[in-house]
Amino acid sequence: MSKVPGSVGLPILGDKSLDFYRNPVKFVTKQIEDNKSRVFCARFLNTPTVFIGCNKTIKHLLTDGADFTELGYKQFMGEIFGDNILFTDGEMAGAFRASLSELFCHDSLTSYQTTISRIVQDRVHELGCLCEVPLYSFMKSLCTEICLSLFLGMDFRDAEDTADRIVNLTTTHWHGIISVPVSIKLPIGGGSSFCRALEAKNHLLNIIKQKKLENSSHFPDRIQQCSHGDQEKFVDNHLLLFTSALVPKALSSILTSLLIQIGSQQTEDQAGMSEDEEQLEAMLLEVQRMFPPFLGGRRVAREDFTLNGYHIPKGHALVYMSYHGHRDPSIFPDPDQFDPSRWNNVNVEDKGRLFCFGAGPRGCVGQKLVGNILKTVVQELLQKYSITVNENQDLSHKWLPVSRPKAEVKVKLRKRSGL
Repeated sequence: MSKVPGSVGLPILGDKSLDFYRNPVKFVTKQIEDNKSRVFCARFLNTPTVFIGCNKTIKHLLTDGADFTELGYKQFMGEIFGDNILFTDGEMAGAFRASLSELFCHDSLTSYQTTISRIVQDRVHELGCLCEVPLYSFMKSLCTEICLSLFLGMDFRDAEDTADRIVNLTTTHWHGIISVPVSIKLPIGGGSSFCRALEAKNHLLNIIKQKKLENSSHFPDRIQQCSHGDQEKFVDNHLLLFTSALVPKALSSILTSLLIQIGSQQTEDQAGMSEDEEQLEAMLLEVQRMFPPFLGGRRVAREDFTLNGYHIPKGHALVYMSYHGHRDPSIFPDPDQFDPSRWNNVNVEDKGRLFCFGAGPRGCVGQKLVGNILKTVVQELLQKYSITVNENQDLSHKWLPVSRPKAEVKVKLRKRSGL
C-alpha cells in the first residue's frame, strides 16, 4: 500500500483552492508534473484532498470505491436542491435510482422523442437559408427549451412569457449553485447570490406544483407514478433538478464542442455524418474525451480504504479530474490529439474509460436520454446545413463551472441545395 504523493499543508495557510479556481487544468497538470504522479494530495476547500488524474484510479474510485465513499456535494448544494439522486448517499440514493429508472427505460425514451424531434426541427427551420449563429448561446437556448418542455410539459409556442420567467429563475438558481463552492461559508446578506438562488428555488417549486396539476401525460405525470416514500418531496426535488440549468448547460457544452470540430471539416464529410451512426458516435465519444462538460467530481472517504494501491484516510476528499483521466497517455495514445478514429470498433469497456456521466453505481441515470438529444440536434442540423467555423476566433476553452469556449464562437450555416 502506497502513500499518496504531495502534501495536504496547513489548515487555511496551506489551502490551494484559489490556485485551483484560477486555472484548474493548469493547477492539476503542474501538480502531476511536480509529484511525478497522476494521483497526488493537496489541501482544497480547506480539506485534505486526493486529486486523481489517472484513468485507472478514477475507474476504481467510481466502481469499487463507491462502497467506501459518499458524494460530498450536499454541504455545498443540498439547501439549493434538496434531497435528490445527486446529493444523497447509501440506501436513499439506491431507492431514488430504482424509482427513477422507470423514467429512462426504452419505452419512456421512445415517448420523449416526439417532443425532442419537434422542438429541434422547429428551431432549425427558423434559422433560414444562410445565417451566422453564436453557437453556445443558440445551443443553450435550444437545450433549455427541450428540457423545460420534456420535464415540465411546457410549450414555448403558447406560453412564451411563462417560459421566459422560468428560464430567468433557473439562471438565478444556477448562479447560487456556482457561488457555493467558491465561498465555503454560506452568505448571510439578503442580496447575495445564494439567497437569491433560494428565492428562485421557492418560485420554481411553486411553478412545479402548478405544472403537476396541469399535465396528464409525459414526464410530469410519469414521475408522479414512481413509487417512493415521501412522494411529493421526491417528485418536486427531482423536477427541480431536471429543470435546473445544470442539464441544458451540460448538453450545450458537448454540442458546442462537437459542432466546432465538425465545422472544421469539409462539408462533404459533414453530410455523410448525419447518416453514419458509427462516425457520429466516434465524434461524440472523442469530444466527450477531450472536452468533458464538467471537469470531474468529488467524493469523501467514509472510512480508511485502499484505492488502486493508495491508502486513503477516513475524512479525506477525493477529486477525480475527468479532463486529466481522459488524457491519460497510458490509456489514450497521443492524448491531446483530436482523433475520432481511436473509437473505431470499440467495446463497452473502452467506452467505460470516459467519465462524463460518471460510472459505476452512481453513473448518470439519464445518460441514454442525453445521447438521444445530442444525436437528434446534430443530425437535424447536418441534414439541413453545412457548418463552417468563422476564421480568426479564439477557440480555447474555459473549464468552470462548465466547459465551453472562452469567447462566443460563431459559425456560418448554409442550407444544403435541394432543401
